Amino acid sequence: MPVLRIVAELGGGPREGSELTVVQVGGPLGGFLAADQLDVPLSEAGLAGRGAALGHAGLVAFDQHVEPEQVLRHLWEFAAAESCGACSPCRVGSRRGLEIVRSGAPPGEEYARLLRVMGEASLCAFGRRVPAAVRALARAYGERPAGWDR
Repeated sequence: MPVLRIVAELGGGPREGSELTVVQVGGPLGGFLAADQLDVPLSEAGLAGRGAALGHAGLVAFDQHVEPEQVLRHLWEFAAAESCGACSPCRVGSRRGLEIVRSGAPPGEEYARLLRVMGEASLCAFGRRVPAAVRALARAYGERPAGWDR
């Protein structure tokens, strides 16, 4: 079943006066899809082709009133709170990622390096999914601060 049908028909779509902008799929680390990319089936294979993961298959729809930076900050808050702490790339990386986005400064080379290290050196899928989710969020919003998707 396409994500669009689930959101628009089964979920009732956005409230009157709101415009759907982004849908979070599979939890904070599952990934994000732009409103015009929801014609994908809610399946592991379909979502993987869009840079997302099925995860627990939950969907959260965001409208134009939610700023991309709020969603990005939530993603990092989730990662910092839920990291088990077993490996340094995830334990330290998730806290540092949160510090960077909370600072409000545009992401730079340190942020790009952080995403690369977390994606390559984290021991489990949790730490490796954080950079993938950040990149999916950047793609979904299109217009974004420079460096989000490094």
